Amino acid sequence: MEPQVWEPCNYHLADWSMEHALWIPGVPMLCESESTEMASLEETVVASSSREQQLVQYAAVATPKDDDAFGVFHRKALELEVDNDQWREKMHRYPPSIRELSERYTVPTIVSIGPYHHDREHLKKAEEAKHVAAYSCMTLSGLSVQEMYDAVVSVAGVARSLYDKDTMAGIDDKNDFWPMMFYDACFLVQFMLSKTSKKSTIHPWLQHFFKSNKDDIYHDILLLENQLPRVVIETFERFMPVNLKNYAKGFRATMQNSRVVVPSPPKDLEAKTSVIRNSTSAPYKPPHLLGYVRFYIVGTNRSEMYEPHKKAKVVSFSVSAIELAEMGITLTPSKTTELAHMGFKEGRLSAELVLPHILLTYLRASFLVNMAAFEITSKPRPNHGEDTAFCSYVQLLGMLMDKEVDVQELRSKRLLQGGGGLTDKETLDFFTSLQGVTAGPLYHRTIRDVEMYKQNRRMWVKVYAFCYKYKKTVLAVLSVIATLSGVLGKFSKK
Repeated sequence: MEPQVWEPCNYHLADWSMEHALWIPGVPMLCESESTEMASLEETVVASSSREQQLVQYAAVATPKDDDAFGVFHRKALELEVDNDQWREKMHRYPPSIRELSERYTVPTIVSIGPYHHDREHLKKAEEAKHVAAYSCMTLSGLSVQEMYDAVVSVAGVARSLYDKDTMAGIDDKNDFWPMMFYDACFLVQFMLSKTSKKSTIHPWLQHFFKSNKDDIYHDILLLENQLPRVVIETFERFMPVNLKNYAKGFRATMQNSRVVVPSPPKDLEAKTSVIRNSTSAPYKPPHLLGYVRFYIVGTNRSEMYEPHKKAKVVSFSVSAIELAEMGITLTPSKTTELAHMGFKEGRLSAELVLPHILLTYLRASFLVNMAAFEITSKPRPNHGEDTAFCSYVQLLGMLMDKEVDVQELRSKRLLQGGGGLTDKETLDFFTSLQGVTAGPLYHRTIRDVEMYKQNRRMWVKVYAFCYKYKKTVLAVLSVIATLSGVLGKFSKK
């Protein structure tokens, strides 16, 4: 591929040229150039030979020589086949169940990453920060802007194929998409470094921008529609001291901490590869930062795959936190922060519903929504609970909340923690709004276990429910009986 360079001209964010030009350090060198048509599918760079063959087949059918109806259907079938192969790598849009929610959970607050929200007016200010980030990347890496830009362009074809094709139809490569990938990657890499490296490596103005807007940036970089393909970030890993995998590990306790803290990874965890493994020990490479963060928060549970219990009745089950308490089932915070370990534990005389606790702020509410959205769009494997752990988690918490008193019960059990989070009503409204999210195997397994507990201990549950409901009366009666027994005992001694 020929080096992609630029020629001197007026300052404009997205105008890049194919001509050689001088670069002035720290100043974006941008220009007007002829607009090009969107690259056809057959020109897209792909990662595997099988995809290349599919694209060749698609290109052959797409030519004008075969204009009959069969050719049209054949072309569409091949197009969908290519999309299917890339599905788990795609930069997906929000599913309808999530798009209906407030823009608080779906629209960037301060910075756009990728093309989906790039033209929003309220995000333009952050473009200046991206230019400073590019300068900082050049300073730290020791590379010229030409070398860094060429590295991004070398994977831009793959990156483009992963975004929604309808959105990409109006976006030109050289003038828009390539510089967008370059600047956005520089910004994201510098923000990652600001949380894991010495502050002296970050430009002072940029460090102040990050510090002043850190919660908004955390919110934005973990939105489903605000992601960079992994291949772009991995390109920067070759010449920058940043590692996507290790950065994502720092989010593991994010849902429980009072603030988002991403510590520097231990030296023994510094990895040259972003390959990780799921519960089946198969190599797994999430498509972007959100995918990596979700993976480490969920964790793995190798012990069980969900299978419907033969003796369990098919029920449309719903039970509130108060109703669980009446059944003798205690709500218990799990000892680990990993969602994969949520579930039902049955003892000899009691039972527990174990869930990770959460400090529910608006930021963490956004994390929940976007992790669930990622799971919905990622083609989860049947019966693999980890693939839809966030969907199951929000559905279980939502099921437990029927009234504000249920929210208070969850707080008393420390499953929901305070500290500047949502009010009881806001919490109830939030989880109620997520009832359209599809529940996963971890949810169904937990509900199955609760139902089996009710069936197998029907009499015990009824007795416990009676005692729980009338515990004040029962305690009063027992107190009276104890008092009378004492009095009668004294008389009998006389």
